[in-house]
Amino acid sequence: MVRLTLRQHRIALVGLILISSVLALAIALVAAYAQRTRIELAVDTCVPLFNTNINCFELSDEWSRRLGSLRYLGFALYLVPGLVGSYLGGPLLARELERGTHRLVWTQGVGRVRWAATILGVVLLVTLASGVILAFGGGQSWPLLGVSTFRPFDLFDLEGPALVSYTIFGVALGAFIGAWRRRILSGMFYGLVAFALVRGVFLTEVRPNYEPPLAELLEPTLPLVGLPPVFPVPSRSLIPADAWLLGTASVDGQGRPVAFDRVRAMLDEVGRAGCSSSLGRNCDSTRYLNEHGVFQYALYQPADRFWRFQLYEAGLYLLLTAALVAGTLVMLRRRDA
Repeated sequence: MVRLTLRQHRIALVGLILISSVLALAIALVAAYAQRTRIELAVDTCVPLFNTNINCFELSDEWSRRLGSLRYLGFALYLVPGLVGSYLGGPLLARELERGTHRLVWTQGVGRVRWAATILGVVLLVTLASGVILAFGGGQSWPLLGVSTFRPFDLFDLEGPALVSYTIFGVALGAFIGAWRRRILSGMFYGLVAFALVRGVFLTEVRPNYEPPLAELLEPTLPLVGLPPVFPVPSRSLIPADAWLLGTASVDGQGRPVAFDRVRAMLDEVGRAGCSSSLGRNCDSTRYLNEHGVFQYALYQPADRFWRFQLYEAGLYLLLTAALVAGTLVMLRRRDA
């Protein structure tokens, strides 16, 4: 049955490995070129002029011009897992079920569970290999971000166990929906939509809360010595430059949460009032909030949690994949041929 599965899906599986290898190699080569060009132009070591930093902006623009559209090659990895799930997973079982050719296999002494399990097992193993290849390319893509300070979480979706798990999950999800609907197009379309929804939920609701975020009180800006308080300079931040910033949380003097609507209304008041040296109004919104009993904390995840978060996310996606595979087998076993 394994040999039959490999023969039946050999074009798709070989194509998947080849495309993954070419894409990963292309990302690695372009990223190496981007890094060499950035060093050659001295973008990250640029010293701004006395009264402007236009010279550094010009170097950055020249770097972007030399790379052109190749700069965005790494972002293809955001799309690949969903497309693999749609085009490979969607028709995987639905093709046989829609055409009715599965009945021939089931009458040759191969049970429906064994048939589906073998196909899913072989395809998911090849998908795992392609995911590892893509993750290698994604891990090399950080120079394409065009930033002087590398933040690991910027590449979270493009490398490591997480990217591998996305690809496997996409195929299992597409196969499940295709087997459920027994239509190729349904498996492809609804599988892609469901994949995007799950990824969105993980990105906004699940991933930021794998571990409690750290909080740093936002300090009012400090006025320049000898100048009115309307000319502030930022106070020193203790948030690491490579941290993943999640947003802010507002509390009152007793540590109770403050509703976002109230904070927004207060900030609107600052905007309407404006700032003026003659009237002694400071332009710092943080100071204004503090004077009215509202304190804001910046929430962030430090960079040293990156690989733990990768394992958390990969583990959850693999659990979902196992549930989808089990659900597919149970569904096929109970449904009529």
